[in-house]
Amino acid sequence: MTTHDQTARNAEIVQRRLNGEATGALALEYGMSPTRIGQLVRRHREKAGEIPAKPRTKATKAETAIRPRLRKVELGLWECFDAAMSRRGETPREAYDRWLRASLIELFDKQLAPHAAKASKAPEPAELEQPYRGPVTVVPGVRPGQALRLPQSLLLNGARARAAQPYTPSLSGGRRGDT
Repeated sequence: MTTHDQTARNAEIVQRRLNGEATGALALEYGMSPTRIGQLVRRHREKAGEIPAKPRTKATKAETAIRPRLRKVELGLWECFDAAMSRRGETPREAYDRWLRASLIELFDKQLAPHAAKASKAPEPAELEQPYRGPVTVVPGVRPGQALRLPQSLLLNGARARAAQPYTPSLSGGRRGDT
């Protein structure tokens, strides 16, 4: 088939398709795919000026989307990070949730900074009472919990087990369980 014949055939296909014939029927008759027929019709409509040659592009966004990355950093720890901050967690989900919470707080702080500067602040007291930061944190207004005490029967069972089993030294050199 010469180029002239092929051009005439393509023009006939386009005319028949524009007149309302089904794409599938034309594809069977001319031995080509329905996709190819759609391409021929589209090219004809572009040349005629009915549709733009290039599809419309959406306007570019002013801000680029924040794209966090996840990676395993240590045994059992994951890190979620972007260019501005990084957060860690025991699971990928926990790391992402911590990163997301921190990034949202940072975003809100940036948005509220001009308004917060305008608002006048009340003077703060000279020294606020800080809670104790030792092995146990004492929070004002909360009843302290009871210390862990094992029941007497469990203590007796432990003593019996220690008496019945020979002492096994620890590889680390510690003396746990020896009273």
